[in-house]
Amino acid sequence: MGVFNNMAGWFRRDKVTASRIIDLLRRGNGLLEINRDLYSIPEIRTAINFIAEKVGCVPFFHVRADMEGNIQMLRDKVNYVLTIRANPLQGPQVFITHLITRLLLTNNAYAIPDWAEDGSLRALYPLPYSRHEFKTLADGSLVIRFPADPGFEYLYEDVIHLQRFPGTNGGTWSQATGNYVQIVSTIQNQAVKDSESSGRVSALLQVKSQLKGSDMKKKLEEFKELFLNSENSTGFGMIGMEYDVHKLDMKLNPLDSKLMESITRSLYNYFGVSTEIINGNATELQYEQFVDNTVKPVVYQLEEELTYKLFSRPELERNHRVQAELIDLEISTLTAKTQFYKEMVYGTIMNRNEIRRRIGLPRGPKKLDEFTGNKNFEPLGDAGANTAQPPEDEKKGGAANEGAGETSDGETGTEV
Repeated sequence: MGVFNNMAGWFRRDKVTASRIIDLLRRGNGLLEINRDLYSIPEIRTAINFIAEKVGCVPFFHVRADMEGNIQMLRDKVNYVLTIRANPLQGPQVFITHLITRLLLTNNAYAIPDWAEDGSLRALYPLPYSRHEFKTLADGSLVIRFPADPGFEYLYEDVIHLQRFPGTNGGTWSQATGNYVQIVSTIQNQAVKDSESSGRVSALLQVKSQLKGSDMKKKLEEFKELFLNSENSTGFGMIGMEYDVHKLDMKLNPLDSKLMESITRSLYNYFGVSTEIINGNATELQYEQFVDNTVKPVVYQLEEELTYKLFSRPELERNHRVQAELIDLEISTLTAKTQFYKEMVYGTIMNRNEIRRRIGLPRGPKKLDEFTGNKNFEPLGDAGANTAQPPEDEKKGGAANEGAGETSDGETGTEV
């Protein structure tokens, strides 16, 4: 901990400061090797933003949580950075959205914490890089370097690193999108050029007498002068008997919508989203699968990286961790949320004041802190406690009637 305060001993060439990181962010993507071709496609940009903003809406908290289910939310500087202000330029939602956008575009995203003199967390800053290199120091420490800014080295334990497709130096951008992006860009660029072109033949002017080439050109210019280029405020035009005008529909359609839709769906699959999700007409099952297969893996990786990189080993041993709250994201409709809270109360899993806190209402009376019990959740006791025992008089009667199964002559009767 205390990254920026002890930086001189950790970095081999120049000293990194929080002000320098802020300067990098203010200058935009000058050092960012970003997949601009992919992000320039509107449909793909929409998909990336959709996923990144969903993850950005997940709240993260600093808690102490043991393996027995005891969870205590802590109100300290770490929780302030996670819930109020990630850094002077970004709130938590913008910071996480920014981080996940970089992750989806370049398969890597980096952030670094800024520690105060007393060891408390001041901020989390995204690092504007997309590729990295590792090297091991003499003492065995692992150092990460960024080719876009080779003058600085960071201890890997101090860098929050998200990775989508782990590989040498972070893998490659276009391992699954290169050809698709090229096709889409070519089609869209051709469509733009086609819409800007005014040189298409839209009509055929036919004369009723045979003319030489020079005379045909002269007649065409005459027609344009009299009919096309004349000032006409009435909306009418007139041609003589020697002309016939045949309108032609020779416009091409370079934007192949079916091909575009097929490629876009393939790219959506690469990012883990679908057109139904993007357009808001997905079924409940489709949305649940999107959360489970696309959002949760990124959220869990964020939990693990933030926990490991923000807390020391003694703090980890005391069960300090960063925990995400996914309930509101998993339950997408008002009907589902209402049913969820009903079941939580019915199953004595949550009390009513806990529900009020989750939906943003003030605490109710103290009585609402009590769990509402129901007979379905009463303890059963010992397994043998429910075994029926015959009354004492039945036991005596049974003893008196021993041998009743035998006849007077000693033969055993048959049980019916």
